[in-house]
Amino acid sequence: MTRLRALLAAPLDVLIPPSCAGCALPGDALCSACADGLPFLAEPLCRRCGHPLPVEAGACPHCPAVLASARQAVLYEGSAAALVAALKDRRRRTLAPVMAGVMAHVLDPPPAGGVLVPVPLSRRRLAARGFNQSLLLAVELGTRWDLRVLDALQRVRDGPAQRGASVTDRARQVAGAFRARPSVVVPDRVWLVDDVLTTGATLSACARALRRGGAREVGAVCFARAVARVG
Repeated sequence: MTRLRALLAAPLDVLIPPSCAGCALPGDALCSACADGLPFLAEPLCRRCGHPLPVEAGACPHCPAVLASARQAVLYEGSAAALVAALKDRRRRTLAPVMAGVMAHVLDPPPAGGVLVPVPLSRRRLAARGFNQSLLLAVELGTRWDLRVLDALQRVRDGPAQRGASVTDRARQVAGAFRARPSVVVPDRVWLVDDVLTTGATLSACARALRRGGAREVGAVCFARAVARVG
């Protein structure tokens, strides 16, 4: 818990007038109209990774490697994408409880006995942003789901930003970039927490590191899922 408190003790959020992250109108962090307009994922979905499909299936080509399961609350578009951008790029840390509340409302909690592990940032990116958004989400979810949060991973190799990178480049950039902390006993069942699942390369790399550290089952819960549109 000492490490968690230290990571959460980041600089205060930038002082800005209260406004909706989705439409910028003064008021709540997410107004009722933008909340109602969140692009929730709907059936049919892949039963393993939660990706939208024409028909329900037990697995699909989009399933991230190594992960036993993955679930996301919304599509990465519209007001959902605006929430992520406001949290990460404009450093509106107060949006983490809003996003975690959406996740907890939509997603079934992982089975009791497992732990939530945030996807780590590099030291450089953590210093630049002032906080790890995945850790903020994990702590909020841990409170709502009564699950322990464990800072079990560290990023040992930095790389370029993943946004805009191809599937191949994303996998190459994060290969071997994570490891389980030597001082941490990794539990059997672990659920990674992140803000957006795009190709799954980062989550897969984290899952491999946790498996090497002793985990037998690794799943993931994310706020949003980026889905390539065809046609």
